[in-house]
Amino acid sequence: MANITIAFSKDIETVKNMVAQGFCPVECSFGGVSVVDELELDHHGEKSHLESVAIRAYRDFFGKRAEDPRFVINHIDADSIFAVASLAGLLPHPEVAKSMPAYMQKTWGQDLMPLAETIAIMDTDPIGRDIIAMPMGAILAAWNALFGANANDELSAYAAVEGFRRLLTQPSARVFVAAAENAENERREAALKDLRERGKKDGKVMAIIQSRVFGFDVWYGRNVEAGAPNEARGWDNPIVVSWLEGAENITMACPNKAVAEELLGEGGLMNVFKALNEAYGLAEGSGFGGRETIGGSPRGCKMTEADLAKAVSVINQLMKK
Repeated sequence: MANITIAFSKDIETVKNMVAQGFCPVECSFGGVSVVDELELDHHGEKSHLESVAIRAYRDFFGKRAEDPRFVINHIDADSIFAVASLAGLLPHPEVAKSMPAYMQKTWGQDLMPLAETIAIMDTDPIGRDIIAMPMGAILAAWNALFGANANDELSAYAAVEGFRRLLTQPSARVFVAAAENAENERREAALKDLRERGKKDGKVMAIIQSRVFGFDVWYGRNVEAGAPNEARGWDNPIVVSWLEGAENITMACPNKAVAEELLGEGGLMNVFKALNEAYGLAEGSGFGGRETIGGSPRGCKMTEADLAKAVSVINQLMKK
């Protein structure tokens, strides 16, 4: 880790200048425009036809930047950080173990392609996935909990790279992996319990009354046999509205934009927020709001079960139009 340099910038011109100086850009996409070098390590916008950077960096370019490990990124997630660590040759790999003492070869000779593939899936199509059941998913869950939340600067990037190294090579880190696995399993079990005990279906809308956890990925209920993930029929509950226990706020969400717009028209849930604000006499920006696929009640405004029922009613009315 001593020689690696990771620059962090959200300014496209700064990133371009750093690339001109020899920095390797990883997932530097700006409004659909990708800043890349010859490795083309992005898969957004104009590069969306390419595989995940985690997969390509580990499989095709492992250690490619080990002699000059200078990188520039514009955000931190598992995909970008795993790619940086792979390019710098800092992770276990079958080739790495060949130059190591026998007692280190089992650890450092691990093939991490299953982890790269799990990272790729969770980066591009995470809804309805059981991360713990996926190959090396518990390691990714631990990394997400320890290094992925609200990370947004260069220090966080260095810590995130070291996080993957430690979780994959240090026996002492196994406690974090086990804790992440237990926490995720408990969350999913609680979400299923909420669905069974507190869920009420009205049309295509599933209302969770006083939910105890944030469990939308579980509540949607992916139905592979019924349809594709970008179709409403591909989900048991394509729209879920949750009234959270204790916080007394309302959150509503759809699995993805395609499903939201199939059911509610262009703009998806934005149409619901507008209708609710009109119904409650709330100004846009201070009332219900969010994105096409997720949002909810005004911050700091306590909602009731009657408000939850009203939200469900508005959604059903909009779907009938």
